[in-house]
Amino acid sequence: MRGRFLNLPAIARAVGFALVAIAIIAATPHFREAPLRSPDHAASPAATSDPLSDELNRCQVLAAQAEDDAGCEAAWAESRHRFFTYRQPSNTTTPPAALAKSPDR
Repeated sequence: MRGRFLNLPAIARAVGFALVAIAIIAATPHFREAPLRSPDHAASPAATSDPLSDELNRCQVLAAQAEDDAGCEAAWAESRHRFFTYRQPSNTTTPPAALAKSPDR
């Protein structure tokens, strides 16, 4: 009896590698294109309706000076509180007094 004419496991492995390579090549043009529209988080209605988000955005713009700002410290404390309570903030609550617009604006 002669040796095996076809080595089926090796052929299946080669076909598998070829299919993966074809899938990668087919997906390449999709990832090379620039996104049609970049998401603008500041323009979304949910972000602008929350005074805490507005205050956090202001603190982000202030960068290093935000460390000395009492409004930013209060906003960060409220943000941590919301994050660690595991529930959505209700829109009917009034923001803390420290989140009100500071006079230095």
